[in-house]
Amino acid sequence: MKSAIFTSGFHAYQVSNIIYAGPVQEIPEERRRNGSTHSFKVLTALGAAYCYYKDVESARKARGALGAMLDTLRPNAFKHGNEYVDPKSVVSFSYVRQFKKPVEECTHGFVVTMLTSDEKNRDVWIRYRSEEHARKGRKVMWAALHSANGLTASARQDDDGQPVAQEAPVASDSVPF
Repeated sequence: MKSAIFTSGFHAYQVSNIIYAGPVQEIPEERRRNGSTHSFKVLTALGAAYCYYKDVESARKARGALGAMLDTLRPNAFKHGNEYVDPKSVVSFSYVRQFKKPVEECTHGFVVTMLTSDEKNRDVWIRYRSEEHARKGRKVMWAALHSANGLTASARQDDDGQPVAQEAPVASDSVPF
């Protein structure tokens, strides 16, 4: 890594403070400003920002450079396609859910809640093309969190062989009174 700073147009980010970097996406026609056509989301502990570019190639090139910087800094982070998630900044993640309508050919996904003060951008959807791939992705997220905390993926028991934590029962839909 030649620099610990990622520069995007008018903004520069300290790479070690980036906890999520999203994929390059096209900006809808009605929301375009200053000739920008593509962007990607960067999330830090303080909030979200978007890096804007005038064409898809420059956006992909910049996102690739940021990805290389993040890989060098945190090689064991959770990565899915062009999405990067810092496992130390994950607060929680949901079960796999099916979408009502497919989103860019993706039918399933799960929500990752990030440790940021920006409530609006706290939840990040990790999307997949099938339920099977989403379940595998969730298992990879589980393993990344264990690895980030110095545990192996199978370290769900203490020294006596007893489970460290058990899944909580799901609350029923009926009212108890």
